[in-house]
Amino acid sequence: MNLKFSKFILLVTLFLSHALYAQSNDPNKPENKNESLKYKLKLGWFTIGSGEVTIDNSSNWKGAPCYKVGVYAETLGLGNWLGSLDDHYTSIIDKRTLKPMYNEKNVASGSSTWEQWTNFDYDSMIVNVKVLDHKRDEPNRSWRVQLEKDTQDVLGTFMYFKHYNWFGLNHGDSVMLTTHYEDKLYKVGVRYMGQEILEFNGRNVGAYRLHLLLPENEKLKKERPVEIWISSDKNQYPLLIQTKLPFLGKGRVELVELNNREPLF
Repeated sequence: MNLKFSKFILLVTLFLSHALYAQSNDPNKPENKNESLKYKLKLGWFTIGSGEVTIDNSSNWKGAPCYKVGVYAETLGLGNWLGSLDDHYTSIIDKRTLKPMYNEKNVASGSSTWEQWTNFDYDSMIVNVKVLDHKRDEPNRSWRVQLEKDTQDVLGTFMYFKHYNWFGLNHGDSVMLTTHYEDKLYKVGVRYMGQEILEFNGRNVGAYRLHLLLPENEKLKKERPVEIWISSDKNQYPLLIQTKLPFLGKGRVELVELNNREPLF
């Protein structure tokens, strides 16, 4: 698995965790203005990274009500030896349509940095991408990607899942979308895999088990699925995400903080 695709998987799992948490809120309860979820990324017993997802529910973009969703991810300790990561992502998503309107990112990997600005034009069905890549002699680049129906960016994909009542589906059922990431469109989805008891923070917790679907990578589907557990109570909090990494063992993303508090179940 190449580094670019591995980073895509990490971001997808972080974004999905936020979407599942947000979807579980009481629909009659007013949205919090700001939300925050924090994670630790582990390899075996070692913590190699951390991530935080924030959401502003009261933003506006060009006069339209929108969600402003941010993600910050970094490597720690051993993670810096495996591959330094210090990334910031922001997406603006239309509240009315749940379509992405704009996103930007600032990525640092080792000594190189990468900045990107993306605009979604639904009149022409084109994604316009501009990049400042500091490791190149000519750092300014741009490209276009043709949109398909229901195309999202990574955050828009899971804001869509947030509003989709897929928990009524049967075991093995799945929901798929097309997701734009850098210079490609990917098929991304979720499959419901049933209910089980999970040990979390020293407690036995009832949980739903889900599989992240990335059809372009057969090993993730068959040999190393990305598995996701969320609590099966009315809150449906994300608890754990894990997958087997080639030559490295089991990688885990664990929820450690919800809105500045320790998650208790």
